[in-house]
Amino acid sequence: MKVVYHCYGGAHASPTAAAIHLGILNSRKMPKASDFKQVPYYDTITNLDHGRLIKVGDDHLGNEVYILGRRNSAKIAVNLIREFTRLTGGNPDDYFFVDCVQLYNVFMVTGGFTSRGLGLVRFGRPLVIFGTRLSFFILAGIVQRTLKTLEAYQRNKEVKILER
Repeated sequence: MKVVYHCYGGAHASPTAAAIHLGILNSRKMPKASDFKQVPYYDTITNLDHGRLIKVGDDHLGNEVYILGRRNSAKIAVNLIREFTRLTGGNPDDYFFVDCVQLYNVFMVTGGFTSRGLGLVRFGRPLVIFGTRLSFFILAGIVQRTLKTLEAYQRNKEVKILER
């Protein structure tokens, strides 16, 4: 399974979700500002990366974990990936998409725009980190639900194989 955490720019919420998923950030502990330096791709994605699936790692279940910046086109991006996968002989059901936009707050938006959009990292990064910390436990909950769903899917798949 390919797990794709996606959000507007792919630079903050998605990398944080992927880091929680992969155990880089502890879902039960509020990260310090300095902890975000360990998060792959956090506050480094640019406009040139939008629309690109970026692999962050593999989880304990063997799932590949990706991030995706897709601007305001979530449905189009998801449909395009699924359709392209189908057209090239793959299984679109091998993708599990997780929308991370619902947890944005004014600090994430303002800080993200200042850092990534205007290139004023020194001013924007502290704001976006503050905003990410405000939404951290909401995001951790989304990731925990995702992991439970994937674990249930994995168990169900193993049961089907055993039944054959």
